[in-house]
Amino acid sequence: MNMPTRVALHNLFRSDSTVSECLSEYDKSDEIMSTKEIFKHSSSLPPGEIRLLSLVPSSSTLSFRLITTPLSSPVPYLALSYVWGTPKTASDSSAPSILVDNKPFIVTPNLHSALTSLLTPELQSGLPIWVDAVCINQVDNVEKEGQIKQMDQVYRNCERVIVHLGDSPNPDTARAVQQLRRVGKKVWDADAVILREQDMQHWPNFDHLDDEPEEKRRRTAIRDKIFKMIKQERGGITWPRPKIPASAALDLFHRPWFGRAWVIQELVMAPDHERGDGGCVFAVGAERIRWEHLWAAHLFLVLWFILEARSIGNAKTYLGKLIAFGVYVRRTGMIPRAFSSRAAQTLGLRKKYLQGELGLRLKDLLLQLYVGDSGGLLGCRYPQDKVNALRGMSSDGEMLDRFMTPGADWVDVYTSLARYLYEDGDLGFLGLCRQRNPRLPSWVPDWSQQQRPPWLGYSGDKGIPLYNAGGDTRAEVLARGEDGRVLVLKGYIVDTIQDVGSLWVADLADDFNWESAKLRIDDIDRFLSLSEKYTPQTARWRIMSADKELNDVMHQRRATQVSQELFALLESATKLYDPGADSFGVWYLTYRNVLTSLYGSRAFISNKGYVGLCPGTADLEDTIFIPSGSHCPYAIRKQPALASVSDAEERWVLLGEAYVHGIMDGELELGKPTSGITASMFSLA
Repeated sequence: MNMPTRVALHNLFRSDSTVSECLSEYDKSDEIMSTKEIFKHSSSLPPGEIRLLSLVPSSSTLSFRLITTPLSSPVPYLALSYVWGTPKTASDSSAPSILVDNKPFIVTPNLHSALTSLLTPELQSGLPIWVDAVCINQVDNVEKEGQIKQMDQVYRNCERVIVHLGDSPNPDTARAVQQLRRVGKKVWDADAVILREQDMQHWPNFDHLDDEPEEKRRRTAIRDKIFKMIKQERGGITWPRPKIPASAALDLFHRPWFGRAWVIQELVMAPDHERGDGGCVFAVGAERIRWEHLWAAHLFLVLWFILEARSIGNAKTYLGKLIAFGVYVRRTGMIPRAFSSRAAQTLGLRKKYLQGELGLRLKDLLLQLYVGDSGGLLGCRYPQDKVNALRGMSSDGEMLDRFMTPGADWVDVYTSLARYLYEDGDLGFLGLCRQRNPRLPSWVPDWSQQQRPPWLGYSGDKGIPLYNAGGDTRAEVLARGEDGRVLVLKGYIVDTIQDVGSLWVADLADDFNWESAKLRIDDIDRFLSLSEKYTPQTARWRIMSADKELNDVMHQRRATQVSQELFALLESATKLYDPGADSFGVWYLTYRNVLTSLYGSRAFISNKGYVGLCPGTADLEDTIFIPSGSHCPYAIRKQPALASVSDAEERWVLLGEAYVHGIMDGELELGKPTSGITASMFSLA
């Protein structure tokens, strides 16, 4: 890099208030304008090259030259991340445009806003900028597909990624960014980046953590620094008021950019500059804040509001709670409101990536981004782009080239992806098939929806499966047959369902459903009275929670004496009186979360007397089976015979996970001659 360029970069990146932005949506075709654009791309880009927009020298308007550069050794450039928004047509007199090679190019209002906000100082610096809507020929599907495959390199190789969050509509917004930048820098400089998820679960108590004494002292020192900052920033009961306009600050984290799938890769892959000038900067109108300071400021807000809200919960009387609530509103300037869990996750993913904690296999990213009880749905106009957006981040993303072809139907993409995951031995994805799309086979997860975590989890705290119903067996998936919508698995039939109980209707977003809890206890007791396989007093409390609980850092583990005690308290509450919507105390909070994680389940008893929990869609005569190599059983239903299918090729529909008490740790000894249970091949449709 020559000296003038270095000087220009130094001037551009020397201030905390400068930025860089990442680029949003590669479902660009999903919002591409049906306009007659005067500018036309003259030719297709060959692999390994990109186009860039270079501001015309001395221009104070949005006038650009389009240049090309090899991606392997590009000229220094910026990259933009933004939300496309609603496009306008050329016939619309209000449609904004820019000049590209002296010809008008219609753009979306959001892009016009982004480029206008970057005109000073970023674009005036002389650095060109990569903008997908212009630098990729959106009407050339072959070029677009090739460019998408190298998006990870576009972000890695740029000088800085600039995220355009939108305009600054009022003084409070600008002040919020300024104050977040100031506080975020203080928190970041306090080394808060070393704090982990498990540190936050029991904040501010670190005594339970199994860390070396020196490491624990280090985290405690950081905690104390943050507490001191909170006391300085929170203000008094009447005066002074907090410097951070809390409501305007939270509004930033609810902006549309945080809800798009493509932005994840743009943020995570932004360069990591060891010189400390920030590889990714967020722009809000004329204000700039670096990613690391925005992440740290978000952490500060969370911890501050937790502290304020905790004082409400700790108040002993109703009057005390009202007073504490008034103090909360006075200090924060707002009624308590929810944080954007999606914004927290998105900002945190870059931290995980830089610290080497983010699994980069496709399966890890799917679980990280699209499975969870919290967080809004990441948006993509085309369902297949929910997968395509992860390609550049995935160590095995090139696998998608087998079936992610131009024009590929999303049903085929999801089906081929599911088969790949199962053939790779990941049968746990079967637990994500309760939320159904009628167009998909029953064994294919629907990534267009935010998936609820499997009832029976994936693994324990040390990477060991929470259950091991399959024992020593190994997963066996047959190669694709003539019908690509059928998955053939080796498995073992356990039994047939004889009777089912009531449906558990409580969801995590609802108040705890005491009536469902009472009916669940009654159903379990009724079925245990009909079975001779168990000791009822032990089985009843274990079946209630599928024999699992949460430990101190909120990881699942097998149920302990703690769950038995909580079950007794729960049972007493349902028998003595109806607690209704009132809080019944802190004791049941984590236990309640375990129970509600089993939403949509029923208790059941099988013909042989097995008792457990099955999907709410399961019914009499459905079958419980264990796929070879699976950690848990599943409920399946035989399809009516088709004229084109022989008896030996009968088809089954997957219903979902099943907890069967007494067989979850390999007690059936499947695959051994002494088990008396022979293996069969199951064709799931």
